[in-house]
Amino acid sequence: MREFFNLISKIRFFIFFFLLECIAIFFTFSDSKFNQDIYYGSSYLIIGKLYETISKFRSYFLLEIENEKLLNENKNLRNKNIFSKIEKVYKDLKKEDINYLQQYIFTPVKVVNNSIHEQENYITINKGRIDGICVDMGIILSDGIAGIIVKTTPNFSIAISILNPKIKVNARLKKNKCFGALSWDGIDYKYVILNDIPRYCNISKGDIIETDGKSSTFPEGIAIGKVYSYKLDEENANFIIKVKLFSNFSTIEHAYVVKNLFKKEWENVHKVEYK
Repeated sequence: MREFFNLISKIRFFIFFFLLECIAIFFTFSDSKFNQDIYYGSSYLIIGKLYETISKFRSYFLLEIENEKLLNENKNLRNKNIFSKIEKVYKDLKKEDINYLQQYIFTPVKVVNNSIHEQENYITINKGRIDGICVDMGIILSDGIAGIIVKTTPNFSIAISILNPKIKVNARLKKNKCFGALSWDGIDYKYVILNDIPRYCNISKGDIIETDGKSSTFPEGIAIGKVYSYKLDEENANFIIKVKLFSNFSTIEHAYVVKNLFKKEWENVHKVEYK
């Protein structure tokens, strides 16, 4: 909206001149019937073009509003998704007594900067500490995952992209739950590599790869991509899987920051387990 007003400010003299011209044309042609016909025809053309321009501006701003509405609707749907909750089962173990506690909440954000051709890529979003964004929160897209927050300011945050060899993400094959570590090999922004899948796992081209929920960053079951190709690493007896991402990182504009409401508790429990 600010850009629109800046544009109006820049062309205000042209608009004033245009209005004066219209008034002059009106007085010039107001006496003659023939001239009036020409005038009215020209006026309709000008007014039609003016309405068309206004309509385009209106559609542009309405599109932004609609995008915001869709983001908020998707946020609400994600918050209600079963993968965003954890089960609380009572001692009698009756199904009707199972209660679900909200574990993850999602904040819609806009991507203001995103690199894909560097060896180490990062994403900048338009929300920061005053919006509740913290380091180590995950960023997801409508069709995949994007990265992990590494730095925040009051109004902006920077995330390390999954297109960065410095991070690894827990992921699994959807059909059999075999899990491994997902990382980028620095070659093509359309593909990532899934390692450490045991050789006994059944793999087919086109199999869905998703988050496995074994970290406190991303919820379980978020689709990441599909198996593009795979080969067996004989030395380690594991598969190396090339995964084609569902997300097109060259065009991402909107995302969601994921907050795990039980992150501290989850991490404290795992610290005890591994001591």
